[in-house]
Amino acid sequence: MEESKAKNLTLDELYHKMLKRAAEGKNVEDIENADPKMIECLAHPEDTSLVWRVKPCTCSEDKQADCVKVCQWDAMHPSADGVQIDPDKCVGCQACVDACKLESLKTKKDIIPVVEELKKGDTPIYALVAPAFSGQFGPEVTAGKLRTALKLLGFSGMLEVAVFADILTLKEALEFDKNVNKEGDFQLTSCCCPMWIAMIRRLYHQLMPNVPGSVSPMIAGGRTVKVLHPEAKTVFIGPCMAKKAEIKEPDLKGAIDYVLTYEELRDLFSTTKLDLASLEEDNVPHASKAGIRYAYAGGVAAAVDATVKKLNPHRKIEMKIRRADSVPECRAMIDNILKGNHEGNFFEGMGCKGGCVGGPKALVNREEGKKNVQAYSDEAQYNTPAENPYVIELLKKLGFATVEEFLAKSDLYDRKFD
Repeated sequence: MEESKAKNLTLDELYHKMLKRAAEGKNVEDIENADPKMIECLAHPEDTSLVWRVKPCTCSEDKQADCVKVCQWDAMHPSADGVQIDPDKCVGCQACVDACKLESLKTKKDIIPVVEELKKGDTPIYALVAPAFSGQFGPEVTAGKLRTALKLLGFSGMLEVAVFADILTLKEALEFDKNVNKEGDFQLTSCCCPMWIAMIRRLYHQLMPNVPGSVSPMIAGGRTVKVLHPEAKTVFIGPCMAKKAEIKEPDLKGAIDYVLTYEELRDLFSTTKLDLASLEEDNVPHASKAGIRYAYAGGVAAAVDATVKKLNPHRKIEMKIRRADSVPECRAMIDNILKGNHEGNFFEGMGCKGGCVGGPKALVNREEGKKNVQAYSDEAQYNTPAENPYVIELLKKLGFATVEEFLAKSDLYDRKFD
């Protein structure tokens, strides 16, 4: 398909086509019997709530209490008008949506405002794709074909967020090497998972000194694009609803303009009738095996461990990894830490079972997703970010000669927790 033809199809007609399908409750927006308020939110998403009630809640207050129990964040409460959701407490885990037997709750969609931005065509728009993408859109859809497809939709380019996972791996490895030097020292990691960070901040804030002040790879990627292309718009694409909450955090605002889930992108491809498997390859392999493997549980810890060993092979205190995936398992692990049962010095937490490949908006099951990511990572030229020359090349574009200089003189990838 020629680029001009694809743009005519996807941008001139797509916006109104999406609105029409949403209004009719069609599959593309995953909305049934949507009311006018929902359609208004879709077209003009000033309402930043991550979960919307799109149909009346007819459960009694007693039954609503059962629904409320599924929320680990105290974001839901029963009322005479049905279950209410506090948008300031909701992290987008989607447990309430999955538990609602009436299917009255639906998750936030950003697909229409993104299409509107593409339709304008007056600013560069970059897609930042989460490391879990391998195999999500079919076994024949490689990173190169996905990049081609996104460009045909009107994106200026596609960046793999795994590249920024590489940089943050170096950051966390150097911090571990600096801060964990005796028995009893420990570090909490997985800056990539907003549910894990939210859990520590809200429920276990006394452990915040043990959390490296790093942004997530998504935010690092967005900030980098904005430095190199200040006028650009950034769209993160992944399997996670909680990322839609993360970009609204006061100290993170502005790095990422929109978040699309894999489901939303699949609907966009379906509506435009792009045959991804038949597209040409547009390969730009930049991430290491370690950065790509952030996509599944254990991948972050393994990446940092391998990098620490590469940077300081003679460390006396070895990394002792403990990890948990899913909110209940993460809470159990933290409770053990608070009881003094460390049994480790590097703790990785991920809010979804299996890690990002098990996210609520993944298109394949987590076992298949992990297998796909592993196969893709095996193709990587470099094992760790310490060996990856593209990391240094990228940092030079930002004005730094080495990783150490970047970490010492820049706060671009730092978080300022309140």
